[in-house]
Amino acid sequence: MRQRRVRAAGIAAAVVALVAGGVSVLPALAAAGPTLAQVATARGFSIGTAAGVKTLASSQWRYVADTQFNSVTMGNEGKWDATEPVQGQFDFAAADFIADYARTTGKRLRGHTLVWHSQLPAWVSADRTAAEQRQVLLDHVSGVAGHFKNTVAQWDVVNEPFNEDGTFRSSVWYQRLGEDYIADALTAARAADPAAKLYINDYNVEGVNAKSTGLYNLVQRLQARGVPIDGVGLQAHLIVGQVPSTLRQNIERFTALGLKVEITELDVRIPLPADASELTQQAADYRAVVGACAAVAGCTGVTTWGVGEADSWVPAFFPGYGAALLFDEQWRARPAYSAVVEALGGTPSVPEPPATPSLVTVASWPFETGLAGWGSRGSEVTTASTAAAHGGTGSVLSSGRTATWQGPTRPVLDLLTPGKLYTVSAWARTASGSGTARLSMQRQNGTATRYENVSADTAISTTWTRLSGDYLFLPGATALSVYLETTDTTGDLYLDDVTIQTEGTPTSASPSVSASVSPSASRSPSASVSPSASRSPSRSPSGSPSVSPSSSASSGGTGCAVHYAKNDWGGGFAGDVTVTNTGSTAVTGWTLRWTFAGNQQVSQAWSTVLTQSGAAVTAVNAAWNGTIPAGASANFGFLASYTGGNTDPSAFTLNGTACTLR
Repeated sequence: MRQRRVRAAGIAAAVVALVAGGVSVLPALAAAGPTLAQVATARGFSIGTAAGVKTLASSQWRYVADTQFNSVTMGNEGKWDATEPVQGQFDFAAADFIADYARTTGKRLRGHTLVWHSQLPAWVSADRTAAEQRQVLLDHVSGVAGHFKNTVAQWDVVNEPFNEDGTFRSSVWYQRLGEDYIADALTAARAADPAAKLYINDYNVEGVNAKSTGLYNLVQRLQARGVPIDGVGLQAHLIVGQVPSTLRQNIERFTALGLKVEITELDVRIPLPADASELTQQAADYRAVVGACAAVAGCTGVTTWGVGEADSWVPAFFPGYGAALLFDEQWRARPAYSAVVEALGGTPSVPEPPATPSLVTVASWPFETGLAGWGSRGSEVTTASTAAAHGGTGSVLSSGRTATWQGPTRPVLDLLTPGKLYTVSAWARTASGSGTARLSMQRQNGTATRYENVSADTAISTTWTRLSGDYLFLPGATALSVYLETTDTTGDLYLDDVTIQTEGTPTSASPSVSASVSPSASRSPSASVSPSASRSPSRSPSGSPSVSPSSSASSGGTGCAVHYAKNDWGGGFAGDVTVTNTGSTAVTGWTLRWTFAGNQQVSQAWSTVLTQSGAAVTAVNAAWNGTIPAGASANFGFLASYTGGNTDPSAFTLNGTACTLR
């Protein structure tokens, strides 16, 4: 039986504070003329951006999004692995955060996505009959769409169902249910939320081609059967200078069926470094896309997949490409911004960039005068020590550890504010031996416990290792602690110079730090990857079953199996790894290691903290998937490049234990 969760009033309150000034909102820097959002709203048009929980916590992102967009789309937070990580157990904390942001700022909300072939928890694809698989789909669509009833304006109900030739993608849904899975999903979504408009969304369907024709024919069949469908989404991940000449014709043929059309994930990537002529061409491309949509009565909106370089998926997924969005790494408007305003009939006025926030230290523990509230997580002993120190003369020593999860910890619930993004850093060192050190947060929401990874790296006995990462504190926590652990339980563990920092008062009206992206290994521009495949490592925890540290399996007692798969386009590939706990007890905190057989180089990963040294790869659990109950699985993926062969790894270890291959 599916569970329904009432959205907490505390989330709404936190977002109101976030937007209205309670959490260090930057002062408004008004443009001389109307903003993009004002121009779009005046003509009844939606201009949107994708959002994630961490981008919402950035005051600079928020300022630009608040002033320039009137619509927002869920990023990763509305996908299956975020909303139903365990069958029948729904977790809407992160998606609610985005929904409440849209509500409090008066923006339209697009839901993304209910049924997709990617970012599925392993349990969704487990062996079952067709009838059972159909029920899995119906329960999920009903549970998620029903939770957001009367909140989401449009749902991407089915995402990316087609191959490039217009045939159906061989997903778990199509393999087990055939084409009918699409009708089932749309029908269930309509029943769960009659007010929401229902879309099918795909990439490389912008012009008239085999793939868009496959979508067109599907829509006609659905309409003939009386299946509810309101529109189609054209993702529009484009390369500069390559806007399809048949874009408007394609939009018109869909609207002639009585459908609405939206450009749902627009970006125009440029080979780096982008020069002035390419930025001029990009502006023309944006003008062409937005103009084609605005010229057709049934094309109701355009959404860009991010605001600027800080939240663009392009550099990580298309090495050597970037500069794809309306704003640059310093939040300055690119020429494409003015082009979009003009395409909507407005007179462009370039907005001022937001101010740069200062960094404020919320807490600092140098351990010069004692433990300062730090203690043990289990039977180990935590003491103040002068035997080793990163800075000054003192540190914390954790000794007598017998399990990986044991280590120094401290409650921090009273120090953090819900809805804010924090940078948590610490220095770790082993007394002997080595192991993967993890800096994490343990968050209690009523009876549910989440173990959220902040940073992980190898700790050794001869030098100090810095661990640092971002942590978004979502509303609703009843307890919160920061802690350090390692996979090596044979030696003592040192901790020193822990700090927690967050945004403070702006220091200037012009950003002074530029995030540069340099060209790297070439990837074929024609290799299509949707950002629907991208995973933000900052995503909120996905609601794994509560497992207390005392019940976790030790590294030596784990049984495991690994399924390794890849989508190879020649010179580059996307890897997909599923690790299954075949032991009898839960694993809390995992490290999977393998060695590539060739020169594969990982450039991006999701659902894991992944590091590579030569051919050796170490993948540590992300914040939301650190617990693997007995018989359950965790899944993650990565992008990599290579030359020569691309042979699969032949061996994997989970927390030091050899795994079987599946």
